Amino acid sequence: MTNTPSDDRSVEPGAPKDDELVQPELQLPDDAHMVRRAAQRYGTVGAMLAGGMVAFDRLLGRKPKEEPAVVIEASSEPEDIEKGISLTLEQPDGETLDVFAPPPGRRRARASRRRRRSDGQEA
Repeated sequence: MTNTPSDDRSVEPGAPKDDELVQPELQLPDDAHMVRRAAQRYGTVGAMLAGGMVAFDRLLGRKPKEEPAVVIEASSEPEDIEKGISLTLEQPDGETLDVFAPPPGRRRARASRRRRRSDGQEA
């Protein structure tokens, strides 16, 4: 059996194996990843703007909030609020309290006016 050039691989001790190699983009910190993505999507100007935003964020020293999303299960399907919302609350002394919120008012559409050119202006 002879060794062909494809079978003869010299591996340095301590070198990472093929399955240990990770894409270089995944090893970048979040800030560098954001700048690289901006450069890919928006070019040099996008990378410069993203880098400036990262610099301002570091100068201000803000830490990102890591708050999980709050999910609350409802006991029933949502009701139509066009009729208003009414609640009946029972107080600790046994009395009931009825609360009613009227339906939200209907807003009229915003009227937009077109600007008219004065006689002295040309297009």
